[in-house]
Amino acid sequence: MKKCKYCQSEIDSKAKVCPNCRKKQPGIVKWIILAIIVVLIIGAVVSQKEEEARKKDFTQNEVATYENVNYSILKVDKTQGTNEYFKPKEGYEYVKVTIKIENNSSDKISYNALDWQMVNADGVEDAWGSITADDDKTLGSGDLDAGGKIEGVLVWEQKKGDSNLRLRYYNNLLSDNYTLQFQLD
Repeated sequence: MKKCKYCQSEIDSKAKVCPNCRKKQPGIVKWIILAIIVVLIIGAVVSQKEEEARKKDFTQNEVATYENVNYSILKVDKTQGTNEYFKPKEGYEYVKVTIKIENNSSDKISYNALDWQMVNADGVEDAWGSITADDDKTLGSGDLDAGGKIEGVLVWEQKKGDSNLRLRYYNNLLSDNYTLQFQLD
């Protein structure tokens, strides 16, 4: 037996409606659903705080780790290129960045050159160019097994002498927030 939540009369403990006042008795389901919603909200807030606290900005010489994958800039070259058919525009140069990705996780990961964007001093963010300035191995796209590593070059055309170039990595192209950023020398 239990008491009706409204009229306080004794009713069967399994009754969903009070036989005296005809009011529906509140169930535990709504409290369980409410508790689940609260737990999900708390989890999202904690996850967001952890993401904000995670280091996202690195110098060119640092190794950045995200989800047990190391990202590093091995070399940055500024060149006019050696290909006679492809030359940068007047006042511009090619910025060649050699990137290394090491998968230290226990899962296969995907990598893609399109995950990388360069930001110049004017705040313009561009995807990498489709051609290389020289005969370099371009970083393409594919999968990297656990323990695997790959190196490749990406090339951008930027104004000569731009000293505020930043290379950004996005692990989710649908997000406006970069995952990692390297300040290039």
